[in-house]
Formats: sequence, C-alpha cells, structure tokens
Amino acid sequence: MDPRTSASALFYKQMPVTRRRILTLLKEKGELTADELAALLNISAVAVRRHLTNLERDQLVAYEEMQRGMGRPSFVYQLGEAATSFFPRRYDELAVVVLETIQDLYGREAIDAVFRMRSEHIMESYRAKINGKTLGTRLDQLTRLREADGYMSTWQVDGESAFILREANCPIVHVAAGCDAACDYDLALLTNLLDAKVTRKTHLASGDSACSYEVQPKTQAGQ
Repeated sequence: MDPRTSASALFYKQMPVTRRRILTLLKEKGELTADELAALLNISAVAVRRHLTNLERDQLVAYEEMQRGMGRPSFVYQLGEAATSFFPRRYDELAVVVLETIQDLYGREAIDAVFRMRSEHIMESYRAKINGKTLGTRLDQLTRLREADGYMSTWQVDGESAFILREANCPIVHVAAGCDAACDYDLALLTNLLDAKVTRKTHLASGDSACSYEVQPKTQAGQ
C-alpha cells in the first residue's frame, strides 16, 4: 500500500465517528445541507455545523450557496477533494482486468505495446528535466521526478563511481505483476534517461521490499 494511502486511512480511523458518518453520507448522497445532515444523523444542526467547520478546515468538505425553493439560499455541502482517498476505488483491479481483456482480444503483443507507449510518454515528459552533466546530478533530477510520481525514489553513492537507486514503491506494481514488459520498459527508461548502465538488483514484483538498481557510468561499465 502506498504510505500516503495508509496515512490517509489512519487519519480517517482516528476521526470522530460523527465526522466519518458525515463524509459517508456526502459520498452516498452527493450534496446535503447541514439541516439535512442533522436529520439523517439525528443530532442538532448546531452540532453538525461544528463538525462541518472542522471538516472544511481540513479540506474534506466544500460548500456552495444554492437556492432551494423559496426563501434564503442554503449552504449545500459536498465532499472535498482531500476526502476521496478515504473511499476504496480499486483502480488496480480495473487496470488488471482491462489488460487481461486486451491480451485476450489482441494477444501479448498488444500488452507490450501498451507499456512501450507508457514508457515513451514518460520519456517525453522527463527528458527535458534530466540534463545534468554528471551521473550524480542526473540521478538527483530523476529521483525528484520519480518521487513526485509515487515511486519513493532515493539514491546513494556505492563505491568510487557507482550508485544505488532504490524505489520503495511502484504505482503499477499490481498491474505489472506477471507482465514482464512493464518492468523491462521501466529498466530501459532508467538506462536511457540516466545515460548509464543500470542493472536491477531487487524487484518489488518478485516479492522484494523495493526495486533497487546498480547504476554505473558507461565508461566504467565498458572497461
């Protein structure tokens, strides 16, 4: 599990029960006023508004004024963007099913093409941002980009001129499991962007705690 997802789940569990119920109701109903929430929760509207104030502070709910019938406009609440991680989305399972369907319809070559195109898109996105003159600088640029993409990427010096690149998380590990093309293209991507010899040493998809790579300058690797 992505540590950010785990931290989000812990935060949700530690939240007062009433606030969790408010978020659940907003997820189920879409939009509700404080009075509507109070009726559903069987508590006072004043108490609901107090909880909503705290949820709004944490960007877990948002509201807008809407006209509902006659009279003054009502404040209508809905889930904030920060609350979406509290509810399971099962994207990994969907992605696996889609890839299996593609393979059934068009063969293994089609799966290979999917990951090749993914690699090409990442290459295009990263290329201009990885331009360091030294391998260490390029590694630093790469790990910053990979960290932003959820790989929990770090590097360290290993000996006089070699390095170890370590990625403790892989956003597509459940999709890549059993699909060698995904990991093969990722390795080729690192080799190309770093302009170095990159050798995988450990592998998340094989049950290791991280993907780790030995990274050597091409001149040293060719000696």
